[in-house]
Amino acid sequence: MLQLLNAALVLQAEGEELPIDESTFVLIALAVSLVFLVITIGVAYWIYKDASKRENNELLWALGTAGLLFLFFPLGVVAAIAYFVVRGEKTPEDEGEPRQAEPAGQEW
Repeated sequence: MLQLLNAALVLQAEGEELPIDESTFVLIALAVSLVFLVITIGVAYWIYKDASKRENNELLWALGTAGLLFLFFPLGVVAAIAYFVVRGEKTPEDEGEPRQAEPAGQEW
């Protein structure tokens, strides 16, 4: 992978060699991974909060979208767009129905 990156940089530099050592490559890879991780967590959190307001299956949507964003980013973007299309227009609060608090324990 390091050789491929070095070859791509040589082509961009018009033949001049730009050496990239392993530590620089690792730092770049970690920075990119951290950015994708922050985006993934942010989108998953937004979907979880929005789905819980709309009484959808919030955990399934959040984990599914986060997994796809983390493993294969373009498919995760498609999943986030699919949630936006499928989620529905109004929340129960918009329709005037108050949400009932769930009991702390279950009765037998």
